Amino acid sequence: MKGRFMLYRITLLALFCISLNACTTRQIGTTYGGSTEQRLITHSIEKLMAQLPVSEFASFRQRTVLLNSHFIQRNDLLDYADQMLRMELVRRFEVVVTDDAEQADYQLDFFFTSLGTDTDSYGLSIPIINVSNAAESARLDVLAVDMYHGISECLYYVRDLKEGTLKKHGKLLARIRTDEVSTPIINFPISNID
Repeated sequence: MKGRFMLYRITLLALFCISLNACTTRQIGTTYGGSTEQRLITHSIEKLMAQLPVSEFASFRQRTVLLNSHFIQRNDLLDYADQMLRMELVRRFEVVVTDDAEQADYQLDFFFTSLGTDTDSYGLSIPIINVSNAAESARLDVLAVDMYHGISECLYYVRDLKEGTLKKHGKLLARIRTDEVSTPIINFPISNID
């Protein structure tokens, strides 16, 4: 009898440990419908543009540059990043940006390797599974940290159209994040967007 009771307790403890798990999840945002997602991505793009190296772009002062931006797909986010890039080149480096290759001294090709948001969650959670539609499954956080990121990354090529030279330049990366602690009773931020 004592052995069965012990087996019963071990089984219950094992089931509890399986359902209450330390987990990590990652979700990628694609709609940017909320202010937090919008601020994360736009602030990361702004931070990325601030990293444009003066040592490389100062030589383009008063020079005419053909600018091309590339991403996996053409969308509003790429258009936003492209316009921010154009404004920074004009404002910080006094570059004359053109869309006419005949007028250009240089061609800049920016390849964005990341423009988006994602979410990580670490901690103890109880999964609540919706059997009829797994996409509507949820979780009850016992104690978790939710991290929200805006990530922008690019590399770029500079072509001197007069000399015909082409140089590849390293990656620039900007990450903006905000974190929140989640419990069954209360959620509270532990960091805010800059």
